[in-house]
Amino acid sequence: MKKVFLILTSVVLFSCDNFMGVNEDQSNYPYADVLAPNNMLAGAMNNYTTQQVISFNNFGNEMSYVWALNNGFTSSAEYITYDYTSSSNQGLFNTTYLYADNFQDILDKQADKPQYSYHYAIAKLFKVMSMDQIVTLYGDAPYSEAFNSENKRPKYDDDATIIPQLFLELDEARDLIANPDINVVDLGAEDIVFHGDLAKWEQFINTIELRMLLRLSNTTNADLITLRNDRFANLADNFVTYDVTNNPGYGISTLGQRNPIFRTWGMNAANDDFSSSYYANAAGSYCAKMLLGQPVAGVAAGSADPRRSRIFNGTTFTNQGTTPTVDVSRVATFFHGRIGSSTDNKNKAASERDAYIMLAAESYFLQAEAVQRGYMTGSGTAQSLFNQGIQASFDFYNDYSFTDVVGATLNATSYIAAVDSRAGLGWTATGDKLQCIINQKYLALANWNGFELYIDHLRTGYPNLPMPDGVTRPNRPNRMIYPSTEYSTNSSNVPNVTLDEIFTVNSKTPVYLQ
Repeated sequence: MKKVFLILTSVVLFSCDNFMGVNEDQSNYPYADVLAPNNMLAGAMNNYTTQQVISFNNFGNEMSYVWALNNGFTSSAEYITYDYTSSSNQGLFNTTYLYADNFQDILDKQADKPQYSYHYAIAKLFKVMSMDQIVTLYGDAPYSEAFNSENKRPKYDDDATIIPQLFLELDEARDLIANPDINVVDLGAEDIVFHGDLAKWEQFINTIELRMLLRLSNTTNADLITLRNDRFANLADNFVTYDVTNNPGYGISTLGQRNPIFRTWGMNAANDDFSSSYYANAAGSYCAKMLLGQPVAGVAAGSADPRRSRIFNGTTFTNQGTTPTVDVSRVATFFHGRIGSSTDNKNKAASERDAYIMLAAESYFLQAEAVQRGYMTGSGTAQSLFNQGIQASFDFYNDYSFTDVVGATLNATSYIAAVDSRAGLGWTATGDKLQCIINQKYLALANWNGFELYIDHLRTGYPNLPMPDGVTRPNRPNRMIYPSTEYSTNSSNVPNVTLDEIFTVNSKTPVYLQ
């Protein structure tokens, strides 16, 4: 596992002329060692965000039946066939480690440049978020030896031992904010998320911890159960109440500088037609039916969801594993952001729009789940937090501030009242409150953070997703197979994982599912 330096050479890069230069391999850059953390942080955060909103999001939306394949496209993609190999989704492992190492490059400067306490806190948080993705999707992984450039073949640590260390790193991040170096350097333009607001960084750390603790809701590992309960007992009731966004200065002038959602599922490089990814995308029948008020497994029929037109651009849909013979609905313009009064305004709005790391709705649904499970008392009842999650989702879909038009206002209060009698989505009508919490979270995060939807399904069984047509496997995979690059370069350490093993619960299954 090669250590690679990906750096941001100057905060002036926010001019959009060359900010994506952060993606260049800087391992031989002669001044890499003297770069200060404030010259590296923005690029590292933008890399993480891009990986989350494109690679992890695409993977999760496909795995959780939000998306399917549209007319005119054929695919042997594993989410349709379930024939996973070591060549499947390699970037979810390799690129995540590459970007996690960017944050470790920053942390490696702590002894020589202690005055960058706040930058180290943020770097620790994002490194933890990256490693959380790895252990959640793969289980055992390199950690204790992963970020040492002298060790080309790091050992694999048991994920049950990695997870406690990640929580300790979150504690260290908090301490760096609460007790900074006496000569601490304030956050400047390089903070492309909260713009120097340390209180918001503390809230975000708490919310990421909440998400990670809920991953452990069904583990049978005694040590992790104790860890989960102890940390919940000490977790501050202080979470994000806003959408967490990232924007290093996205712009329309160059393809690579546009908002990553727009350049992937919006327009092509010439801005004269939609991208092939847009055309290949189709509304998956499970998610689309739920939005249309049609019955699906675990959810009764009811009225249509007013958010539907801002999630998909039509009312048609298709099953995964079956390619339609006519075009069906795709992602809505609200998703890729191409909304405006003229073509130029549409492309500008979409290109410059923020990228979303976490929606406020997710924070409320996480809190609702934790209160419902009895892990914490929270700032309200599980039902009130559940309603706040729905409200936050409606607020998100009512926000047209990134463009020059005003969309019709969607009424969350009316929706909550109407859906209350719909089993699977409404609080009163649903016996297992976790079911409606997770199902409403599914609708709120659909398109935006598919990875969390997939992990929710694995750990809770909700939503009750059908299998793709033609797939005979008993369930969705509980993990991915390590990439072929690991088997070729780190064969003495990487565990051998077979296709059959990823569909059962065994010693190689990530510990949160054991």
